[in-house]
Amino acid sequence: MGLDPRALFCDIETSRGLVVAVSGGSDSLALLLLVHDFAAACAPPPRLLAVTVDHGLRPEAAAEAAQVAALCRARGIAHRTLRWRGQKPRTGVAAAAREARYDLLAEAAESVGAATVLTAHTLDDQAETLAMRAARGGDPRGGAGLAGMAAATLFDGRVWIVRPLLGLRRQALRDWLSARGVGWIDDPSNADPAFERVRVRQGLDDAGVEALARQARAAGAGRAALSAAAARLVERF
Repeated sequence: MGLDPRALFCDIETSRGLVVAVSGGSDSLALLLLVHDFAAACAPPPRLLAVTVDHGLRPEAAAEAAQVAALCRARGIAHRTLRWRGQKPRTGVAAAAREARYDLLAEAAESVGAATVLTAHTLDDQAETLAMRAARGGDPRGGAGLAGMAAATLFDGRVWIVRPLLGLRRQALRDWLSARGVGWIDDPSNADPAFERVRVRQGLDDAGVEALARQARAAGAGRAALSAAAARLVERF
């Protein structure tokens, strides 16, 4: 299967370099290699740094980070492994880990002068996020959060978190990797029904994912229009 890196990344500011979050799973590996192809075609090529965050929550995480580092070395991609240190909370671990991950990625970006961190959230992730919000009492017909994850958000006023793969299905990325002979790491927690996201994922079929995706696109257009109106007010006054 063919994916066009130029179409995926043409709107992203590259002059200050790019940081790519890479766990070793299929989505993030596909993102890294697509960005690498894109950078190689640029003149001059942007500086690229791959960052793997080891949350210290699974004993296999260190070995997985080493696998990503080895893949990056083989392709001439700069790589760092960053660790979430300190005591972990007893509850809300997933949310705390997510915040810690973004904080570490932002620190890595700042350390190399980059303003953009790329993450590999896909259309499947978007659908799962919307389904979880609806299950928690959100109105499936409208309301806050219906647009799901934005294509770009400013994290902590520091760096932009950009999600260029939100329009792509996970299977399309896996097919692309397989065609290139690239394997990936399957995190066992991604199949553990103890986690809410896994339960939601297991309950979503293709039709459900596509329906939620259409919902997100419509709500996203509304969110963009509202943001544009707010910007015009700021400029006017």
